[in-house]
Amino acid sequence: MIILIAFFLIIIIVGFFLLTSMKEEEFNMSKLRNVYLYVVSFVTLIMILVGLIFTVQNVTDVFFPTNYYYESMQLEKTGVLSAEDKKIYEENQERNNENRRTESKKNVAKSIAVVLVALPTFIYHWRKIEREKKDQV
Repeated sequence: MIILIAFFLIIIIVGFFLLTSMKEEEFNMSKLRNVYLYVVSFVTLIMILVGLIFTVQNVTDVFFPTNYYYESMQLEKTGVLSAEDKKIYEENQERNNENRRTESKKNVAKSIAVVLVALPTFIYHWRKIEREKKDQV
């Protein structure tokens, strides 16, 4: 997320310098519109790539989870668990595993949502760019 914000800020700064370096006769609304279309296309393309990377990573977490097992405090003190403590410990472990699976599924949904929002935005703006190129020729 921080990387996306950094890219966005860099693009804004570069766009600002490009706009301020243009001469008055060169500056018109079509050039400003082109800068806008390319900036939005670039940002949404980066969002799609990051979303796809996170989607693959989160899907692998769903299918190949990393399970962490922590020793009980009682086990560390005495080296032995009573039957009741062992039952509580196993229930907690199962609850933690279920929470991890749920969280992994939520992460998959979030990363897919990023792609599903960015993809149509990218396609729309890129088609506008292509249409304007054809109109100018």
